[in-house]
This record gives sequence, structure tokens and C-alpha cells, in this order.
Amino acid sequence: MMDPGMIQRLQKDLHSRIDRMKEELQTKTVEGTSGGGAVVVVANGNSEIQEVRISPEAVDPDDVEMLQDLVMAATNQALERARDLNESSMSEITGGLKLPGLF
Repeated sequence: MMDPGMIQRLQKDLHSRIDRMKEELQTKTVEGTSGGGAVVVVANGNSEIQEVRISPEAVDPDDVEMLQDLVMAATNQALERARDLNESSMSEITGGLKLPGLF
């Protein structure tokens, strides 16, 4: 059995590594697209939307619902890719061990 001091040092090291990972994820980006690239949503690795690009061809005043659907689809794709990137980074730290509620 490990002594409490060793457990505290491991916990502190793990939190430090997670903090560094969060900082790195802040600088990494992923994209979600829809409508053949007519709508592009860029998110960082922390699932924060950084940019939305909409081509003029996607804007039809008579079909606002279509544009809304394209934006939603691209956003959902970008956020899913950000989650995947986040999980991959966390897996590198934990060796694949799932730690619910840790991050």
C-alpha cells in the first residue's frame, strides 16, 4: 500500500499535467463543416467556439431554416471533434484509465 504522502504527490502531479493539457488544448483547433464547406465552425480543444465562417452562397433570406441547420450541424461536428481531441489528450495522461469527474 502507498503512503499518504506518495498519493498526495501523485495527485498533485496529475493535476499539474491536466492543467498543462488544458493550456495546450486552448491552442489546438478542430473544424466542423456542413453544406460542402459552406459553413465552417472552428473550436478549440476545450470545446470553445473560436470562429464561424459562412459563405455567401449559404445565405438565402427565403430559407433561413436551412442556414440554421447548417450552422447547427457544423457546430455539433466541431464540438464532437473537440471532445475527441480532449479525450485523446486525457488518455495520454491517464494511460487510458477513465477517471470520471476528474476533467
